[in-house]
Amino acid sequence: MISIRTKLSLWLSALVIISTFVAIVIFESMLRQAFHDSIIDRLEEDLEQVLLAIQFDNGDISIDPNQVSNFYKPVYSGRYYQLNLKDIELRSRSLWDQRLEIEPLSKGQTRVWQTKGPQNHDIQLLSLGLSSADAKVQATLTVAQDLSIGRQVFSQVYGTKLSVNLAMLLTMVAGIFILLRQSFKPINDMQRALMKLREGEITALDTSKIPPELAPLAQTYNELLQYSSKQMERSRNNLGNLSHGLKTPLAVMQQQVEVLGLKDPEAASAMQSQLDQIHKMIERKLAAARITGDMLPAAQMQLPKDLQDLAQTLTKVHGHKAIACEFSLDERLSRLPIHREDGMELIGNLLDNAFKWADSKVAVSTAQTDEQILLTIEDDGPGVADEALSLLTQRGKRLDEAIMGHGLGLSIVKDIAEQYEISLAFEHSQQLGGLKITLGLKDRL
Repeated sequence: MISIRTKLSLWLSALVIISTFVAIVIFESMLRQAFHDSIIDRLEEDLEQVLLAIQFDNGDISIDPNQVSNFYKPVYSGRYYQLNLKDIELRSRSLWDQRLEIEPLSKGQTRVWQTKGPQNHDIQLLSLGLSSADAKVQATLTVAQDLSIGRQVFSQVYGTKLSVNLAMLLTMVAGIFILLRQSFKPINDMQRALMKLREGEITALDTSKIPPELAPLAQTYNELLQYSSKQMERSRNNLGNLSHGLKTPLAVMQQQVEVLGLKDPEAASAMQSQLDQIHKMIERKLAAARITGDMLPAAQMQLPKDLQDLAQTLTKVHGHKAIACEFSLDERLSRLPIHREDGMELIGNLLDNAFKWADSKVAVSTAQTDEQILLTIEDDGPGVADEALSLLTQRGKRLDEAIMGHGLGLSIVKDIAEQYEISLAFEHSQQLGGLKITLGLKDRL
């Protein structure tokens, strides 16, 4: 879907372009009409001037050259007049050997038109019908003006105006894009803030740096985050209280089972089996409930610090074994896209298993592909049989069936992996010979 910024840019640019071209067309029409009107006004002035120079004498008609403008004297000057009588034509010297094709007009009748004139130039003509006082002499007086010079001026003015308008158009379009870019900058900043919020770099949006139009949205979002965090904290507290509250009834039941074992061993064994199942289920469900997932902003796992802290802790826990933990981490990765508490539980569980089964070495490595971040944990222990590799992710299946008291098994690991859509792969380690576990995390950074 097209973005609001792009849509506004296109619509505003289209509006400015259309408006500019409409203005150019209107200006061209008005300028052309003004040019035409100015020509007609000048021809009317010329007509009046030539009329004053016309003299009637005993039935004869003539034009006094001293009373007409000097523009009519140079050959092909662009200003012409012609007086048509029944038998003769009186022409300005500027027409030289050219003549104008004139239609006779009755007294007082006028005509305005354009045609080809000297040097095949377009000329504008104005004709007026005349007669003597006794109506014995009928004549048609025509004045004309070459349009080529005026059109050159018109083209220059229009071309200059067109260039200015196009420059203004480009400036306005560029201004629109710059203005929208600056106007949407707070939204981009807010988007980056949300990404930082998601990655755990910040815990709330800074409403002081958000425009007033977006401040209510940011404030509501902060309130929602605060409410969700309180709800999550309340749920965890309630689950913790539930866990402690169940311990006493279960302990009493355990004592009753031990007493029952003296009287009815078979019934006691059956009851003990059910109690063990209850213990495992409570531990698994309580641990799974602590998984916050990625719906809330929180600090993500930092690399390499959190992995090194886990390794140091497990080295102390398994201090009776001299285990070296080697790291090969991609320097481009500074964090893992997973809630830190969930990541520590997920990776800590897998690392704990690697430390328990390793003889002397555990290797942890990270790599980044186009779509995933890969985290690999390997050990040099005895590994897992081929037929057992496919069973490791089944619920309730422990990585350490033979060793009691460490971890909750792969059920919690699988719960966290499903919550974050993390892929789990178990195989033999070609490098160390033990078990190799690969986590595939979606790259959301």
